[in-house]
Amino acid sequence: MSGGLLLRDRRATRALALQVGRRLTGAELLLLTGELGAGKTTFVRYLAQALGLDPAWVSSPSFTLLQRYPPGPGGFGITHVDLYRLAPGDDLEPLGLEEALAGPDLVVVEWPEAGAALWAATERPTWAIRFAVDESAQRLAWVRQPKGSDPLRMKDEGR
Repeated sequence: MSGGLLLRDRRATRALALQVGRRLTGAELLLLTGELGAGKTTFVRYLAQALGLDPAWVSSPSFTLLQRYPPGPGGFGITHVDLYRLAPGDDLEPLGLEEALAGPDLVVVEWPEAGAALWAATERPTWAIRFAVDESAQRLAWVRQPKGSDPLRMKDEGR
């Protein structure tokens, strides 16, 4: 794999979450893809911390499918969704995702493939971040920002 941001360690993942978090207003949708263990939930934990929320609240909602973390200093919370157990075409209506997308929270979705039609129909600015682990066990991330966004400027934070 090439072209992604190299996430050498957890500090690099934290730095990415901090850079993304600085640009968020709560009106966005973040779609996180990647294999199991690639760092999606770790990124959400650091993102919550960057937004002034307690990162201990964040866990993978694989079994509950949706968790809401209360508003932080920025005035918005996070609706954290994990659709790992669902397939494209599964009924998402009982989850209340349309309400979440209409609400004041930042919506962060792990394994978003099952909701592709819903995400395509939203007017929220959408970020897509793909996480991967390459053949030498290095973690990588590719970030697609909403149209019109200034590019992320990753620097070696925390060193």
